Amino acid sequence: MFKIGLVAVALSLSFGVQAGDHVELVYSGLRFNIPTGFTVVGDIGDSQNMLIFRYGDEPGKQFLAFADMTDDQTVAYGCPSGTFFEAVFFEAAAAECDQTLIQAMQENFVIGRDVATWSQDTYSLAYSDHGNKAFLFVIGEDAKLLRIDSDFLDGESLKRIVEDI
Repeated sequence: MFKIGLVAVALSLSFGVQAGDHVELVYSGLRFNIPTGFTVVGDIGDSQNMLIFRYGDEPGKQFLAFADMTDDQTVAYGCPSGTFFEAVFFEAAAAECDQTLIQAMQENFVIGRDVATWSQDTYSLAYSDHGNKAFLFVIGEDAKLLRIDSDFLDGESLKRIVEDI
């Protein structure tokens, strides 16, 4: 309960300006414009580094989640996580990365999926739609890697969230 209270205070300080139907969120040093109307905010923290917003009353439904995967040690990528995901979505050469894992991730996030990739400032962005869940990866030249996922926002909505990073 104490942690939730701290998260509420931290979030109130982290949110800059509310403009209409969006709130500015600063997460992992980047600015995002997230939809207003969330009912619960959770911070998993620790090695998960996740911040989750729920927009409805049903647990596990209508969520928007942010995960900082920059220092992810849960999977042995064989290379920095940003380099790995560049190889998954942008077919960048990454011989030092686990090629079998790249292929498995492409099967999960690319093959047969609605995928869009683009660049914005010093970031490469990759969107993957799974029908009932959408993912957006923010890959920085500085090896930063963020994953944003939602079960109710579409690609255009996720793109608006990152338009000011």
